[in-house]
Amino acid sequence: MDGPGIPIVNMEDKRSTQLVLPLGLTYEPKHKDIVKQHWNVTFARQGRMSVAAKRIMARVIDQIRDDDFKLRPYYQFRIADIITDSGITKETAYKEVQGALRELLAAIWEFESIDKSEWFARHLLDSTKERAVGYKDGIITVLLNPQLEPYFIQIAHYTTHQLNNYMGLKSWYSMRFFEILSAYRDTGVWCPTIEQYRQLMDCAQEKDKRGKIKRDKDGNAKMKYPDTRDLINRTITEPLEELASTNLAFSYEPVYETDRMTRGRKKITGFKFTLKRKQDGKIPEFWLQHTVISQVIASLRTWKVTDKNIALYLEDVGTKAANKLVYDWQLKDNSDDRIEDRVKYCNAVFVKMGKAAQERLKQEVEAVISTTETL
Repeated sequence: MDGPGIPIVNMEDKRSTQLVLPLGLTYEPKHKDIVKQHWNVTFARQGRMSVAAKRIMARVIDQIRDDDFKLRPYYQFRIADIITDSGITKETAYKEVQGALRELLAAIWEFESIDKSEWFARHLLDSTKERAVGYKDGIITVLLNPQLEPYFIQIAHYTTHQLNNYMGLKSWYSMRFFEILSAYRDTGVWCPTIEQYRQLMDCAQEKDKRGKIKRDKDGNAKMKYPDTRDLINRTITEPLEELASTNLAFSYEPVYETDRMTRGRKKITGFKFTLKRKQDGKIPEFWLQHTVISQVIASLRTWKVTDKNIALYLEDVGTKAANKLVYDWQLKDNSDDRIEDRVKYCNAVFVKMGKAAQERLKQEVEAVISTTETL
């Protein structure tokens, strides 16, 4: 046994008829520069896991295309895609990957309906198929739980983040900040309560396997980093440094209670995180270097959509919807109801769609985050 409850199969035992290994690379994985992640996945209760495990999931998610209708039966990529720039040596790479895959196989994500009437949990990976989760000859094979397909396919509300920056992070807390702050790039401000923050950073009340709160000998609930100053040092200091050179560089300030009537130091009730990079109406350079995104930008420019509006709303509209919009404009222009003023008409339609998407996004974020306090 390697750890509690984890049986080890002797891979040299030729008598074993139950051994199933992932095949070698059966297709060439195509990675993209932008990862989309469903809001409910970003804000679901995620337990802390290793950076290697987060990197593996990033390499899986970045293979899911905008026009995919189903998950692949399995996803594959090279171990080198995980350990590059990670500080992991070649000598320890297989142990790191093995440990990360164990984490992912054990990972359970919890979800709760807004009205609290429904709660459910799903294992992240699928270990029930003949093809196994594992590695062979430098190739990692991962099977996502097919019950999570709606969260990864045809994503309507999502966060986006630049994969290269994400993969360069070495702290789980930094990766978590990257995911969450990506969701607030339009406003540039994230203001969670201390309870919300603790839940999203896996620093809330500790629970046993049955979900019951653990307590100390005095009956007080056990909590990771119970002292707020320790919470700040342990979970914010490193992300501040690691994200300083990215588009999600941020500053923060504590939010203090305002209704305290007695003397003494005011209690911290929340945080205000502010992105340093403001949306300036300029199209990011890496968009123009991305094949699909640059083609969409070229099409929108043909219909006189301004660079400012593209920069502000394309991520919210999405490339698929933007292409559909251009197609509809072409049909309209070939009909009796032609577009007389492309600048006025197309910009108005594009901005309206972008603002509507942002508003839906904000409403969903508020609803999803509000459930974390009761998880």
